[in-house]
Amino acid sequence: MRIRLDVLFGVVVLVDVLFVFLPSLITLVGSAGETPAEVMGAYALAWFVGAFLTVPAARFLGAGRVRVAAGAALVVARLVLQGTDGGDPQLYAASVGLFAGLVWLAATAMAARDSSAAMTGFVGGLALATTVHAALDGVDLVWRDGVTAWALLLVEVAVFAATLVRTPAERDEETGGGWLLVGPALLLWGIATGNAAHAQASDGWPEWSAAVVAGVAVASVAVAARPRFWTRHPAVPAVALVAAAAVFAFGRTTVDGVHGVAAWWAVPAQLVGQVALAACLGWAAARPRKTRPGRRGTAAAGGALLFVLLVFAYYSAYDLGVENRWVPVAAAVIVAAGARRASTAERGFGWRVPAAVAVAAAVVAAAPLWRVEHRWTPADGGLRLAEYNVRMGYGLDGTMTVRRQAAVLRSMRPHLVALSEVDRAWLLNGARDNLRLLEHELGLRAIWAPAGDEVWGDAVLTDLPVTAVRNEPLVKGGPTGAQALRVDLTWHGRPLTVIATHTQPPEDWRDLGQARQLARLAREAAADGRPVILTGDLNLRPGDAAWRVLVGAGLVDGLAPARPLPTFPALPRPDDPIDQVLVTPGLTTSAIVSPAVGYSDHRPVGVTVAVP
Repeated sequence: MRIRLDVLFGVVVLVDVLFVFLPSLITLVGSAGETPAEVMGAYALAWFVGAFLTVPAARFLGAGRVRVAAGAALVVARLVLQGTDGGDPQLYAASVGLFAGLVWLAATAMAARDSSAAMTGFVGGLALATTVHAALDGVDLVWRDGVTAWALLLVEVAVFAATLVRTPAERDEETGGGWLLVGPALLLWGIATGNAAHAQASDGWPEWSAAVVAGVAVASVAVAARPRFWTRHPAVPAVALVAAAAVFAFGRTTVDGVHGVAAWWAVPAQLVGQVALAACLGWAAARPRKTRPGRRGTAAAGGALLFVLLVFAYYSAYDLGVENRWVPVAAAVIVAAGARRASTAERGFGWRVPAAVAVAAAVVAAAPLWRVEHRWTPADGGLRLAEYNVRMGYGLDGTMTVRRQAAVLRSMRPHLVALSEVDRAWLLNGARDNLRLLEHELGLRAIWAPAGDEVWGDAVLTDLPVTAVRNEPLVKGGPTGAQALRVDLTWHGRPLTVIATHTQPPEDWRDLGQARQLARLAREAAADGRPVILTGDLNLRPGDAAWRVLVGAGLVDGLAPARPLPTFPALPRPDDPIDQVLVTPGLTTSAIVSPAVGYSDHRPVGVTVAVP
């Protein structure tokens, strides 16, 4: 099996950097949900458009020299990134690293005489990135401190550097297909086919589904290397890829009264899609055709540009309020269209493929070994509630702060936690399941409610007995979708209802539709006399028109004893009280705290509720 090892390990390092660049884009270049998409887009596009300079640079200096220099710059940027602690240093190190990686990829395309081996290396790099990311429980090395993280990183970059300086053995003939497809393929892999977190968030799939995703990704490398041996004709994987992307994109269902959950059949679509993706790339690269180095370099840079355009088409759709499920399907169509029939000889692989799959699955299955068990007990003296908008797991400095968020929540010793802006698999935020991480860190049962899409929404975590769960999508308002999650519990044998939400109203609450829905839900829950708590990032203030709607439904301000209690922005001095706890009369609140931490753009709120 011919495979470019420098491409394989280079893709792993490039994905590492990409998983920092994308969240830095929305947390440091701008503020998620507030900065116009065109501002963040212009910053990102500058780096991707700059990759087209590779072609004239390679013509002047030589493609091989540019490839080695850019690869070395990628290594240095990745090492610098490990030493940053958020803020501008993180943003600029990730940006320079991304640019270096894109130039390296384009120069590699120009220098490669065997595109088939290079494309197999590309698929192999995605497979290894899937395995490593899942094995680290989604918390990549860049977000880890200590000797172990540095040691593993040094091994990663050293292997890439060693393969970078070694000139690979190549065939005499030139094959130049497939380079335009690397960008759409990377998007498909990040959103769907290689996204282990999405599989874990899907209905009915256990945690070990990440090992299945990794195993299939590794097996797909063999398909990319010998596409004809496995799929005979490129039309087979082309049709399968588009179909799998469509099934994945529309794979949502209702589970136990909660709407919009990722359906169980989305996971088989991921697995089929990964194999089909590898086969299409293999067919595209194996087609014998002579191409000029400049065309290959331009195609690789163009593919990367397609990637960022598709990323913004997918995620800015939430700000624009338009449909985005066509994006992965469009990416699949682009890749499928690039598959062409080739006449290369094919052979099997004996024991190597199943052995590699077994190793990858075993490595991912060992992910829990990274976890640390935290022993704590909920507070006495009343129902302790914590509310926190976790901002997709990122702090004000742009660093991944899920474990710090869990620590501050543990310090409140809650029986019940209501979370807003929970991200479970977005490529834009590093493709990790933050809810699962918080669930493990807190040792509480998690109840999930999709809002923006199947892997972005709100959650309730609790150690109390749960008797019923349902949610209701709220009418369209602000940039992302909104919902209200009703969880019926028992507290010392008495029924209690918690409604957790993150409202997304129109500007200045010109339309009170979401507030009226919440008021109705609270009235319905309290109709039999049970106590009700409505909490979350409500994006409203005491005295607002929407606030008066909720008070008119019989709710009272649970944070009144601590007013004023601004919670946004988290640091240095919040001035906006938009995180709320409202309760039905008869419930009293005390011990209200709002720690001054910057682990999100909101401060958390803790309160003790006395239930008669």
